[in-house]
Amino acid sequence: MRKLLQEISVIPGVTGSCIFDKKEGPLCKDLHPDLSEDLLQNVGIHLVRLIQMGKMSGLSVKSVHFRFDKYAVVGLPLGTGSILLTICEAHANCSLVATTAAMLAADMREELERGVRPPDDTGESVVELDEVVLDDIVDVDLQPLYDKVEQALAGAIGPVAGMIIQDYIHKWKESGPEVPARLSELVSMLTKEIGDPALEQEFTSRVVDIM
Repeated sequence: MRKLLQEISVIPGVTGSCIFDKKEGPLCKDLHPDLSEDLLQNVGIHLVRLIQMGKMSGLSVKSVHFRFDKYAVVGLPLGTGSILLTICEAHANCSLVATTAAMLAADMREELERGVRPPDDTGESVVELDEVVLDDIVDVDLQPLYDKVEQALAGAIGPVAGMIIQDYIHKWKESGPEVPARLSELVSMLTKEIGDPALEQEFTSRVVDIM
């Protein structure tokens, strides 16, 4: 679970990310040292209550996004009373954060359904779980996803997308294993290449639909 959170925490502007449970509080977290845990606790409680209020009104909340004076907050329900909570700098690219969170949410839900409640230290059981997850998906053919990401990128920057994405896929493969859990890193690299906020938003929204 911690490795999944780190996929979000490495995004520029993110100061902390955690799995927050309405009864147990933060189950696993990856925080910048300057981020107050009291802030994390208070924001987590309020977001869980907001999602519960939505259910009482017959509304299924898919994600929440608040931008405050000092921070921006992105929340995504994981079911079973838990949420994925990310706190960012006020001017961070929250669209990219939300896109990355959406791509990782399925893996997080699967671990929660298994009854995983990881401690904050890096215990042996957490490492073993991460290794099992990677072993299960390392042989997946990612080419169909590459093709769809290229189409989404072409919709934002035109026909040069084909040449650009090949360069970035090569760099991405050099930095770690070629597994679906790391696709958010590739999306982040491509988003930075676009350099236009409106086109970045268009690209990330297309990628969410693909993933």
